[in-house]
Amino acid sequence: MSRCVEVELRAEDHVFREEVDVSVVATDDAAVDIARQRAGIAPECFETGEVVA
Repeated sequence: MSRCVEVELRAEDHVFREEVDVSVVATDDAAVDIARQRAGIAPECFETGEVVA
């Protein structure tokens, strides 16, 4: 069972939005990390991220 969430990511001067499917027991932090990886944002460039939907 999974849920689809939208994640807003901030890296340098850019804002990205990614939709990811995660397990219903996954934390928001896990969803942010998956979205960051899918967006191709390097950990050293990543600033913040949050689940918005």
